[in-house]
This record gives sequence, C-alpha cells and structure tokens, in this order.
Amino acid sequence: MLESPTISTVCSRSPEALLSFTTSTATSVLPCTGKKDNTSKRKSMQRLSSMSTVHARPLPPLTTFIANLFQRSQLPPSVCLVSLIYLQRIKRALSPLARGDHDTPYRLFIAAIVAASKFMLEPRQALTSQDVAGMIDHVYTPKEINSMERSFLGLIKFDLFVDIHAIKDYLAMHGTLLEMDLVEQQVAAFDEQHQQQHAPLPVELL
Repeated sequence: MLESPTISTVCSRSPEALLSFTTSTATSVLPCTGKKDNTSKRKSMQRLSSMSTVHARPLPPLTTFIANLFQRSQLPPSVCLVSLIYLQRIKRALSPLARGDHDTPYRLFIAAIVAASKFMLEPRQALTSQDVAGMIDHVYTPKEINSMERSFLGLIKFDLFVDIHAIKDYLAMHGTLLEMDLVEQQVAAFDEQHQQQHAPLPVELL
C-alpha cells in the first residue's frame, strides 16, 4: 500500500523575528568596516572585493533595507529561510581572515535572497535584478546586483541545493529565535495516474 505524500510548509509566526534574525545573520557573516574608510584596509587580510565596492549612494539602516525588500517582494517564508541557509554556507566557506566593507551585509543579503528565490520559485516568480533594483529604490543597479549574485555563487561554489533535512536542521538550531515552524501534512487523495503507476508524489516545500 502506498504511503500518502507529505506536503511541508514553512510558517512564520513573527515577521519582526524574521527581520531581526535576518539582519543579525547578514551582519555576522564576516567583520566589516563601520563606514567607508579605505585607509583601514590591511594587505594581509582577504577582502571580498567582488562583493564590496566604494558606494556613493546613501544606504538606509540595514534593518530598514531588508524590511523594505521583504514588504515589496512578498516572498514566502520558505524563500527567506533558504536565504538564511545560504548566508550560513558562505560564512563557513570564507577564510577567517576575510573582511568586508560597510555595505557588504547589504550585498550578501541581496545575493542570498535572489539566489533563494530562483531555487525555490518558478522562473516567472523568482526575483530578477531589475525587480530588486526597483524594490531597493535603485541604490544598486541591476548590473551590480547581477555581479553580487555571481560573486556569491562562486564563493559558495554553487552549493544551492536545500532539502527537507537541511530545513529541519536549521529550524532545530534557530527556529525558536526565528519563530518559524515546519508544518508537515499528509495528502489524503492521490492523483489517479500516480496510483496506477504506484509512484509516490514528491515532497514539496512551499
């Protein structure tokens, strides 16, 4: 007898908790300068030159920046969660000597959320560089956003796959602070074609 397929849904109980945790995660990936100060660079330290450039346009506080993108994009919680897993992966991939600039947390967040949307959503729903540029009031151009994403993917060696076990592991560690839950439900009815073929339906992460 076939087992009923399972549908897994990530639920956020507190947008404020998600915002706070995302901001903290983006700023904790690596040490960064607090302001634009090229004199503070040390040749002995590895810097994320491809992720950070001299930025002349004013940036809002990181919390405001992330909140605006969350509000304007209306991404499902699962995409936000996967972006946090990507930030965890890049933190592990970086050298202990890596240093960032004042806007590196902004760039890391953008790259992670764009990559997560492309992994989790249908192509027509995923964020594009043009979409993001508009949502962040064009403080970065689409060309810059594309460059951020390419650099980010290179640093994590295109390790984008996230399965249900990775979701469960991350929530086991951080779910309380995030105020997120994974709700799993068995689907009672099978598609007739799958019943005839005796093939279980795939697990979906919504």
